[in-house]
Amino acid sequence: MEEYFEAFELFRNLYKTDDNFKHLVDVNMNNGKIRFFDNNEFDKIKKQNFISPIPQMKEFIDMFILGYNIGNCAGACRQLSYSYNNVDIVSGILPMLKGTLNAEKEGGHVWLETSDSIIDTSLMLVIDLSLKNSLGYIEEQRLTSFQLASSPTYVSRKEFVNDGSLKK
Repeated sequence: MEEYFEAFELFRNLYKTDDNFKHLVDVNMNNGKIRFFDNNEFDKIKKQNFISPIPQMKEFIDMFILGYNIGNCAGACRQLSYSYNNVDIVSGILPMLKGTLNAEKEGGHVWLETSDSIIDTSLMLVIDLSLKNSLGYIEEQRLTSFQLASSPTYVSRKEFVNDGSLKK
């Protein structure tokens, strides 16, 4: 299924051009520390109620099918975060992204973190947290799950996104 998603284009390009990234991915996919988004993530994405900013995206999954997750890590991460409990939204730099869409100068990036994983909506990867430094993730700011749960706006948006009675 993933070969039909434009969402994987950034991963494909980095895998072809960055030998260090390719090596880390190969080794750590074999040992289970890196994996592509699978049914767990895609089920969360497909179950969400979504209000699209553009007509081409009718559902949240369309963001990934059309590749709008690339260069829109902040929006994709925030939206996906509504489907998790105990997830932090982290912003910072991922140097390997320097020169890519919306990360031209320094490689600015946003990702999700659980207690044991990085969930990267741009690379479409779930990465064992022990690889954070090896892959070059540099944290600058973190919105913790506690901070998110303390935000009335975030909580009400999360309730809307996950309200199954609103699905067609």
